[in-house]
Amino acid sequence: MRSYIKLTREDRIVNATVTIFGILAFLATFYPLYYLLIYSLNDPVDAAGGQLYWFPRQFTFDNYAVIFRDEQLLNSFLLTVARTALGTLTGVLFTAMGAYALSKSRLVFRKTYSMIGLVTMYVSGGLIPTYLLLQKLHLLNTFWVYIIPSLFNIFNALLFMAFFRQLPEELEESAKVDGSGDFYIFVRIILPLSKPVLATVALFVAVNHWNDWFSSAYFVSNQQLWTLPTIIVRMLSDTAIIENMQSLPPNMRMDPLSTLMAIKYATLIVTVLPITLVYPFIQKYFVQGMMVGAIKA
Repeated sequence: MRSYIKLTREDRIVNATVTIFGILAFLATFYPLYYLLIYSLNDPVDAAGGQLYWFPRQFTFDNYAVIFRDEQLLNSFLLTVARTALGTLTGVLFTAMGAYALSKSRLVFRKTYSMIGLVTMYVSGGLIPTYLLLQKLHLLNTFWVYIIPSLFNIFNALLFMAFFRQLPEELEESAKVDGSGDFYIFVRIILPLSKPVLATVALFVAVNHWNDWFSSAYFVSNQQLWTLPTIIVRMLSDTAIIENMQSLPPNMRMDPLSTLMAIKYATLIVTVLPITLVYPFIQKYFVQGMMVGAIKA
């Protein structure tokens, strides 16, 4: 038998108000992205006429064909996917291992390490010292300049530490009685129990890698190693598209300004869509991980 709670008039009013505000907030955040999508899927000359609100009037993939015809863009897309995948895997595991050690009171100089890490949250070395350091490490103009400097993040480590501290200590003690070492305990016991915080941190790291244009712009001069955000910035410049205007289909050359706008919108959709598609699959773990960090931090 299911038990139902009888709602009062005030409860219904509150529920209705919250529902209305929730719908309005959803529309305010979703429709701008949806408008970019329908505009990018419409013929640019026709879209310039306005009154394009819900569906494309003249459906076309020409705007996206212009984008993916650029070999450098395709190369940067694959490079960004590889960077995001490898950077997320290594960054999450490395940060988790460091946080696991910092969460143990038996670690020598634990407070000192934690204090040094906290300082880096508010004070950085600056662009020039960072550049010189990467130069000494021979990371400039290499793929590894995207991976190695981002292996450890103190904010993500704090989330891991908050989660690890709420796990029962008896699990580790029983494993040590059976002769297990710290690394075995971390891999076989701690990580399988840490799916919520792992998903949360993985999302943070993946979004950072996908959107980062700073590293590519300042530490990489080889255009073959430029990531997607850097190429997107170049493509969004009016000059870059106008220079390639002669290679466009005849119908798109009729109105250069409208074509320019449509290509910009299509480019933004290509940038946003991959991360947007991934998020729903890890939303449950993301919410759980954030709640643990909020309660235990």
